Amino acid sequence: MKSLKLFLDQAFPFPVRLAQNLRVLSEKLGQRRSIGYGRPVDSEGMSIPWYTYPAIEFLKQFEFSKCSVFEFGAGNSSRFWAGRTKRVVSVESDPRWFDSLKGDIGRNQTLILRTEKEQYAHSIVEQGEFFDIIVIDGLWRYACATKARPLLAPGGLLILDNSDWYPNTARFLRETQLFQIDFSGFGPINGYTWTTSIFLSADTSLQDRYRNPSPVGGIEQVADDDR
Repeated sequence: MKSLKLFLDQAFPFPVRLAQNLRVLSEKLGQRRSIGYGRPVDSEGMSIPWYTYPAIEFLKQFEFSKCSVFEFGAGNSSRFWAGRTKRVVSVESDPRWFDSLKGDIGRNQTLILRTEKEQYAHSIVEQGEFFDIIVIDGLWRYACATKARPLLAPGGLLILDNSDWYPNTARFLRETQLFQIDFSGFGPINGYTWTTSIFLSADTSLQDRYRNPSPVGGIEQVADDDR
């Protein structure tokens, strides 16, 4: 182990390795471009969700072309999902952001405006169907989770972004027989780490003593709407 460290120090001095790490985050993952654009994009300027990079890389491995998606919170993630799935329904709470998005939606996208908590959370119920993928990444996440969980299609997945800030919402989802997989790390734009969690159906007791994620370099807080 000591000889390996010596070899690495000689072949790749510390400043070189540090610069390489920064280059991966800044250039290969596209964070520099995201900061410049002011919206989440990859290294080529293509829209990506405002999730952590590990979560995005994991999701890119799947074939979603026959799936339907419901999103709480619209934006670049809507474009990302629209290019990979059959149908995307997104609800937005901010009228100005809604107006900026509605002129640039694809034929397989539906965009809904709901400014009040109850109507916003209930918007998924209004669709009258199950969804293969449900994304909770907007306001009032606990309320959204309670409405969304019964409408997750068998074999589907649910995404909760900033799950380190929403321990109660995450616990609620685990208690409904979903298995939580955490992806902590950096993501587009932000100068701190956070956790994007993906929940899958599972009949297991492995998470009975689950501890809420605490990403290295993250911000310790519990969101006000996590109840």
